[in-house]
Amino acid sequence: MRYKAFMVGDGRLQGSVIVAAVIWAVLLLALATEARGESIAQPGADDDPEGAPYVAGELLVAYDPGISEETEKAVVRRSGARTLEDLPGELRLVSFPEIRSETSEAARERALAGELRDLRQRASVEAADYNYIREASFKPDDPRFVDGQQWGLTKTHFPGAWTDAKGDGAKVAIVDSGAYAGHPDIGKIADQKDFVERDDVADDDTRYGGHGTRVTGIAGALTDNGKGVAGACFDCKLLIAKVLNANGNTRDSRLIKGIDWSVNEKHRADVVNLSLGGPGYSGVLKDAVNRASARGAVVVAAAGNAGTTEKQYPAAYSEAIAVSATDRSDDPANFSSRGDWVDLAAPGTNILSTRKSGDYSTQSGTSFSALFVSGLAGLLASQGKSADTIRQRMQSTADDLGRTGDDPRFGHGRINADRAVN
Repeated sequence: MRYKAFMVGDGRLQGSVIVAAVIWAVLLLALATEARGESIAQPGADDDPEGAPYVAGELLVAYDPGISEETEKAVVRRSGARTLEDLPGELRLVSFPEIRSETSEAARERALAGELRDLRQRASVEAADYNYIREASFKPDDPRFVDGQQWGLTKTHFPGAWTDAKGDGAKVAIVDSGAYAGHPDIGKIADQKDFVERDDVADDDTRYGGHGTRVTGIAGALTDNGKGVAGACFDCKLLIAKVLNANGNTRDSRLIKGIDWSVNEKHRADVVNLSLGGPGYSGVLKDAVNRASARGAVVVAAAGNAGTTEKQYPAAYSEAIAVSATDRSDDPANFSSRGDWVDLAAPGTNILSTRKSGDYSTQSGTSFSALFVSGLAGLLASQGKSADTIRQRMQSTADDLGRTGDDPRFGHGRINADRAVN
């Protein structure tokens, strides 16, 4: 049985390089919650006397332990405030409607500062502070990420995840068609092996810009280097196993070698990505996937581009995480395979990544969806989580799409990296 890469068309990026960068907006706290039966709109931002931004017209108030509900209501009533949300312990988020409706920023700031001083002097109040706005501590400067071309990373909330995990110490194996190591945006290749030409240089000679180079860039492109694109797990070390030939095909005999090489005693990959597959069930290939899993690796595989429910392997093996493709609207990609064997979903249409020519372009396919999941698995591995925990974590924190619960098109849902690592 021959297996092939899962990509759709050549999708070459047209036009010149877009160089105008859009500055990231400050990440406001998500306060659009329903509390006390009211839907609260998110207000703007003002500055404290030192210039630090906070949510306009809101304060955080910590009451003394054991305070009665009557006393708490009296404090709020006296201040002309409303309690928006009960936070842990005796902490409350309160809003001052009259202050929030004031059009003058200076007037709002003076009024809220007065309310803050007053609350801090109340006998029943333990502490009070502005509801300060915080921003992510990491903002990549890669131009094509900053200008919004990498919609897949944004849709799956990788920017929030990178504040807590970048992949340091984790190893992601890309079992594919090799990679162009000379690309200015590909680095951190810890080792490579060519099982097609049987040497130690896993060069990428597939058509349409290089399948392996593309998938490698999605997971591990150099990031915050002022060039090109960002990678999902950019501090992960990459293991490149070339098993696909120039036509994008492989055989089980080569594929098994690539999987075993990735998880052997020398390499011990935390994640093994398989953006390839076919309809033939093989117990021998299943054993190879099971061996990788038993050695502690998360095995991620593309669900396939057949657009049917026919099982594709290795994705349909129980020990593999099968990944289907979604579009910008979180709808299933029309080419994506589906079935009760699909575990997770990730972006797979018009995905921008690295090419073997040294530049960048877009392409579609579940091949590319799989790398978002492998990248997230790498971030979680860098946090010291086991393979079983990583799988459970990705599935339990995914954004549920389609019908409620696990379903054939999205599995447990489209991954949410920020929620998974926090």
